[in-house]
Amino acid sequence: MMCGIARISPFFLFGGLLLGTLAAAENASSRGDDVTGAWTVEQVVASLKEEREPAVLFEEATHSSLLSAPLIVRGILRFTPPSRLEKEVLEPYHERYVVEGGLVTFESERKRIKKSISLGDYPGLRGFVEAFRAGFTGDAGRLMESYDTAIQGTRLKWTLQLRPRDPAGRSMIEDIVFSGSEGRINSIVIHAADGDRSVMTLRRGAAK
Repeated sequence: MMCGIARISPFFLFGGLLLGTLAAAENASSRGDDVTGAWTVEQVVASLKEEREPAVLFEEATHSSLLSAPLIVRGILRFTPPSRLEKEVLEPYHERYVVEGGLVTFESERKRIKKSISLGDYPGLRGFVEAFRAGFTGDAGRLMESYDTAIQGTRLKWTLQLRPRDPAGRSMIEDIVFSGSEGRINSIVIHAADGDRSVMTLRRGAAK
């Protein structure tokens, strides 16, 4: 059976994609690029090669059949080039998830634990990490090898849906839907294969 850290990790890996896409797309808008044209997968991935925000505030609501009400947490997402992804939960408790190289580490003060797993032992997680690292390098082809993609709308109002191609990925995630406006990501919704749902939104403001 997959341990808890392996099950929850995909819910924050996609947050790392925000850090590059948000800053780069906003830079494109500020340069006067056409914001009425269709938004493509290639444009999203290419934007990751632009200057990134090192950290961004987030709010995430997790909906689960195991919970009587949505679990809402707030914290900071960080990306450190070339491949370190970190999610730090600050409210209502403190937890930290880090993906670095081939290792995923989870720390929790309330549970008084620190665990690490190898991505090599979890093909589904490894696929997520490798695909999004490909995104950071601007390799749209590699991303689309891992996901079926669907784009709707324009830069003024668009959605990008990703569906894992690999069986290991599909066993964890049904799809991930990014929504945005004028080059700005507003939310990421992740539908888990077991019916759970995670909704992450950005909170504008200083993050360290």
